[in-house]
Parts: sequence; C-alpha cells; structure tokens
Amino acid sequence: MKNIIVIILLFTLHFTFAQKNAESTDEFKITGKVKIEKTLTLADLKKYKAIELKNVNISCSPKNEDKAGTVKGVLLKNILDSISFQYEDRRMLNEFYFLFVASDGYKIVFSFNEIYNTETGNNLYIVTETDGKDIAAMDNRILVLTASDIKAGRRNMKWLSRIVVCSAE
Repeated sequence: MKNIIVIILLFTLHFTFAQKNAESTDEFKITGKVKIEKTLTLADLKKYKAIELKNVNISCSPKNEDKAGTVKGVLLKNILDSISFQYEDRRMLNEFYFLFVASDGYKIVFSFNEIYNTETGNNLYIVTETDGKDIAAMDNRILVLTASDIKAGRRNMKWLSRIVVCSAE
C-alpha cells in the first residue's frame, strides 16, 4: 500500500512539474553543426511564404485527434535553407539529423535525408495560423506539424524552443 501511495505521489509531481515548465514559445534557436546559430521569432516566421493546408490534425498525441479546418504554415525546409551547415564534405550531410526540443523537454528527430529527400520534408511545417487565429494568439506556439505521417500526432510538437543540428558519430 505504501508503494502505491509513493507511486501516485511521484506520478502527480511529475505531471505538475511538467505543466509548470511547459510554456508557449515566442522564438526558437537553430544550433549545433551550423556556421552561425540563428534565432527565429514569431515576426521572423511571417517573412516566409506561408502554405495553406485544409483539414489537418494538429494534435500532439497519436491517441487524440484535433482537426483544424485551415492551417497556414512555413515549410521547414525553407527555414533550414537559410542556414549554413558545418561540414567538410557534402557526403557528411548523410550523417546529419535534427533534434527538435520543446520547452517541456519533449524531443523528436528527423534525419537530413528525411527532410530533404522524402515526402516528409515536403509536409513538415512551422504553423503560423490555425483557423484564422494568428500564431501569437495560440497557446501551443510554436507548433511543428508533420502533415504526412501515417500516425498523426506522434511527431507534431508544441512549444518548439530549439532545433539542434547533429551528426551521427
């Protein structure tokens, strides 16, 4: 019985702590294997061409569905194209991957080739508007949306705080 109480207490503390640390973000940084680190603000995202998507699941859970009628987003490849990666030989890009980190500590990973050489990269967005609501007014900003995954939600991420460019070693 004592063990069950301890487990419940730890479980409650974990979710209370996670909720306090999870907060909307107004900017994210791109760091790691880049020549110059870059910080992008909500205003910076407005400078990129937004693409409109219809009837998209914006949930960050594979179990729940949260459909938005209209979503506008910036293709992540367009943002990454403004970054100079640090490498000696172009073939080294095959070893690169991107670690997306949210303000609550949640992480997702995409490989360089997945973003640049598959349909996933053509469907990976930073959301700037949902159903006419601007990104600055959204509670889940900054939202990363993967519109082509089979199990939607698993690689959607709210509260993006940084993208770390890494190399497999």
